[in-house]
Amino acid sequence: MEAAPAPVVEAPVVDLEALAEEARRQARISADEARVAAEVAARRAADSERAMFDQRYPMHGIAFHFLAPVKRAASTSASNVGYLRRGSRFRASARIDGPGCTKGWHELPGAGFVCRGEGVLVGSEPQSFEPSPVSASLEDAMPYPYAFTPRDGVPQFARIPTPEEESAASALFAAMDARASAAPVAAAGPDAGVAAEPAAEADVEAPPPPGQAVASTEPVDDGLPDFLRMRMDKSFYVSVDGMADADDGRRFVRTVRGGFVRESALSPNEPPTRRGVALGGAYQLPVAFVYRVGAHKLRRDATTAALVDDGVVEQHTSFPVAERIVHNRNDYVVSPEGLVVRATVVRIATTIERPAGVPEGSRFVHVDLSEQTLVAYEDTRPVFATTVSTGREGFATPTGTFRIQSKHVSTTMDDLSAGDEAYSIEDVPWTMYFEGSYALHGAFWHSQFGRVRSHGCVNLAPADARWVFFWSTPTLPASWHGVFATSRDPGTYVVITP
Repeated sequence: MEAAPAPVVEAPVVDLEALAEEARRQARISADEARVAAEVAARRAADSERAMFDQRYPMHGIAFHFLAPVKRAASTSASNVGYLRRGSRFRASARIDGPGCTKGWHELPGAGFVCRGEGVLVGSEPQSFEPSPVSASLEDAMPYPYAFTPRDGVPQFARIPTPEEESAASALFAAMDARASAAPVAAAGPDAGVAAEPAAEADVEAPPPPGQAVASTEPVDDGLPDFLRMRMDKSFYVSVDGMADADDGRRFVRTVRGGFVRESALSPNEPPTRRGVALGGAYQLPVAFVYRVGAHKLRRDATTAALVDDGVVEQHTSFPVAERIVHNRNDYVVSPEGLVVRATVVRIATTIERPAGVPEGSRFVHVDLSEQTLVAYEDTRPVFATTVSTGREGFATPTGTFRIQSKHVSTTMDDLSAGDEAYSIEDVPWTMYFEGSYALHGAFWHSQFGRVRSHGCVNLAPADARWVFFWSTPTLPASWHGVFATSRDPGTYVVITP
């Protein structure tokens, strides 16, 4: 009798897609668990860091002087390393005894010391006072809103004036203008009868860096009654803190520096929006910047290769230079995409070797006066490029190798004694002094970058100045408005070539 055949056992069907999906699900779970674990660890680290910060700086403070000095050490004889602006809120250590401060010194984050009562309030709870001004916006291209005077003879008051005081100010300025008109007129010179070039908005010559002494916010303008701060002429600029209304409905702009100007006497400023370019990847030097208005672009005809007009290229357009060509004895630059423009309508930022006076590994900015460009370098690698406006004829920007000496979120630049060329621009943004009164700074009153224009400073578009400000050293500590270079935090190199 034959044995029964063994039963056939079928192999189970494997669902490969289901297995793959399960593997993906497990991977997602593992990734989610890893992400959650990383977030928890980050929160714990942040909480621990915050607890350590709170333990070291348990006190709260606010600056009530317009400029409150920050000292290198807890002593009045110590040098200033920076300053706070009125309204700046900060954290501080417990009281530290030291010479010259009866209420005690307090250390700030950023390695500086303030004297309680000398321009700052310090307590165990957040401090305040009224009216507390708006803080500078460090995240925007402009730290404050700005406005300017479109005409001469605008009064700026020390407080909201009465209607009678407004009338008195108008009468006073009218009398001043009448006296000026009655003054003897100089004999006609060789330019008599020649139309003058339209006046540009005020060019700025920076004063010595503020903060080494506590500066007054009161302008020097002799002969004015106490309720008047100053006479503002055409193209004077103010930084805006807010609005204030008189009891009878008259409306005033309150300035950051504590002045009051009739709202109807001011026009809001529209700052330039142009920005430089971050370098990297395909965007490398040389880079061309179109600086002329109304410049035409061209393109190569696909059939004949002739250059054909292709309309107007927008001012401040930038592009890497892929090629330089000569056509009908004119020089042109060509972008990687085939944009062709005359070389005479662009400024070209090019690479330079690290100068001999700049140590290996250092950051530096190179300002090329002939091309009106600025390039920022990290060692030998260019990382940012833009156009600038430097000193016009008679106001040459100095050449050489310098270092940033001090940095200021904003500082007022004015000369009220310059006669017809008097100017006043409150809170010029992102100011970086590198040699005496010469500085790199933002300029919101013009957009003619790529042309010489200033009284010797290096003008940048506000967004570009802010980029350089936070990229460079010395580093501005939190809550500070200005900082001075020290041996521990020296300034970035500034190289200026003809």
